Amino acid sequence: MKRIISVIFLIISIFTGRLFAQNSDITCSLGFTFEISNDRSWGYKEPVIVDITPGSPAEKAGLKLNDIILSVNQNGTYLKSYQTIMSWFNQDPHTMTLAIRNFKHAFKEVAIEKDCRHANAISEAQLAPVFSFYSLEDVQNRRFLIPVKTTVNENALFHNYRTFAFSPSDESTRQLDDRINAIFIRALAEMGLQYDPGDPDFIIQTYYNYESNPMYKAGSPTYGSYQPVWRFDTRSNRMVRLPLYNPSEAVRVDDIAYNLEFGYRFFDRKFIEAGDMMLIWESEVQERLSSHYDLVDYLEMNLPLLLKKFPNSGNKSFGTYHVNYLKYNYTGIGYNMNDLKTVVSVDPGSPAARAGILPGDVVINIQGQNFDHTTQTLTEGYRRFIAETMNLRDKNTRYTDSNGFKDCMFWDVAQYNAVSTAIANNRRYKSAFSYLFNFNQYIDWSTPVSINIIVLRDGNELNFAVTPQVTASSHILAY
Repeated sequence: MKRIISVIFLIISIFTGRLFAQNSDITCSLGFTFEISNDRSWGYKEPVIVDITPGSPAEKAGLKLNDIILSVNQNGTYLKSYQTIMSWFNQDPHTMTLAIRNFKHAFKEVAIEKDCRHANAISEAQLAPVFSFYSLEDVQNRRFLIPVKTTVNENALFHNYRTFAFSPSDESTRQLDDRINAIFIRALAEMGLQYDPGDPDFIIQTYYNYESNPMYKAGSPTYGSYQPVWRFDTRSNRMVRLPLYNPSEAVRVDDIAYNLEFGYRFFDRKFIEAGDMMLIWESEVQERLSSHYDLVDYLEMNLPLLLKKFPNSGNKSFGTYHVNYLKYNYTGIGYNMNDLKTVVSVDPGSPAARAGILPGDVVINIQGQNFDHTTQTLTEGYRRFIAETMNLRDKNTRYTDSNGFKDCMFWDVAQYNAVSTAIANNRRYKSAFSYLFNFNQYIDWSTPVSINIIVLRDGNELNFAVTPQVTASSHILAY
């Protein structure tokens, strides 16, 4: 439990890695991190974006994971050191211009408006993960493994590729192949690649095998004793439990019901040697199944994840996936880190700004929840809330989060009303920031459209109706 609560005190250090000071009172954020690439096929000796903060200026400007940064404020980045590139970030106090390269654009300039606010301000996007146990369904910061092996031709420059097509199918497998190809088309289109059967830059070839295990024993005493496997479903933005075995866990052969193998190869037909097909990429996954899992169903969920390894392969023997998904109520209020009742910033044009809330206001009540707390009492109440509501969670959804806490669970659907009643117990649980997720019925049974915020200003109590924006952000880093 201490690991969870410590997050509230570590939040400053977590986010300062993406911040840079303009002066002692104001701190500006861009919301992305980069690394100098050593991958000869993608951004070699150039900065490549490896992380983006949900709701940040970088995300709003349209930056994506794996974008190659060609210049910063018209300064070329090739062969420049990390320190030199970072020094260019402060050339303008309010904006920064990047030129990027990806599958969709060979060169595109992007202007980023820096998020500058009081150095003590903490945003709702930062607070939502801190108070994630109000709604673990909406705050996903998790890692998982996929046993995908990758082979890369380092002579291929993947940023030169724009279009793709598929190798011919056998008539006997055409229907299945067409469904698999449709998944490729959707996933690659999201990267900026285009399906062009007339003049493709590379050809995709797939192979697969699905077999029952003749040594499987349905009555095995160890069947069902293994770690559950959760993976992120990009269609629903939810972690889903699957009938697979963890690739890092030893499993008795008679507990494996089926073996699944799937692989795909990319063949170049333009840029390496004109007219000559050459293998530029291959990925193969071999999975052990605890029960039947239809091949197409498996690929609908897992193939988009496998393709996240392209074009920046990372570890070629395995795939580690880090999911950062965040959905919360955005009002635009920045709270004082040292006194969370005090408003130190309000985003221009935000719901709170439109309602009339001002910096300096002291929040005394949100949606019936009193803000009569110190950091200590808030922490104690939140810790008590987590401990005493564990019986309202669905044990079948248990997982370990990226901080190593093993008892993360979603709320039991049958207990939603009880959860809402517990959260409303302001005296006991100090549930001040549950409003971040009150678009869910288990937070507020009435699921209101607007949030009532009462503030103290110049000795007067003022009541504001703020209509928040439900904001969602999803990033998956594969390495």
